[in-house]
Amino acid sequence: MKNKNRKTNKGFSVIEIIIYLAIFTTISVLVINSFIIILSSFSVIRSNHSLFDSGSIAMEKISREIRQADSIDIVNTTNEILQMNSKDSSSNPVSVKFAKEDNALNLYRNGALVGNLLAPNIKLNSIVFTTFFTTKSEGVKIKMNINDTRNKTEKTENFYNTIILRGGY
Repeated sequence: MKNKNRKTNKGFSVIEIIIYLAIFTTISVLVINSFIIILSSFSVIRSNHSLFDSGSIAMEKISREIRQADSIDIVNTTNEILQMNSKDSSSNPVSVKFAKEDNALNLYRNGALVGNLLAPNIKLNSIVFTTFFTTKSEGVKIKMNINDTRNKTEKTENFYNTIILRGGY
């Protein structure tokens, strides 16, 4: 006597396999898209952070040097070079110069290059130094435009500051 209750189905049907593949493909696409979005967001955040840090550090360094200066020596006709006279802690004369050169913001002390004030991936588009004088003070207005060249988004940021020389207030 043959056993009629015995199952002969030992595998998946073609329809079941297609449904499982469709579900797996949909989940895979969603996970991969989420991962791509997270990576691109991280890139934008890193670019913004790099721009803000580099611009803030450069502006703070320029501001500190201007506040310690005794006088403004030169602002060239293109307004991309600022040279000041100052004194060090031993009262020795010091010449400090900020100059835009090949998309870099270079700092010179007594004619010797100290270095670029911006991070390697940051490009200086423009910097404008404008001196002003009042009856009691002398100061400098700064406008700086930089961008991050590391990724495709090329975010650009502007920085502004106005500094009065020491003893002028």
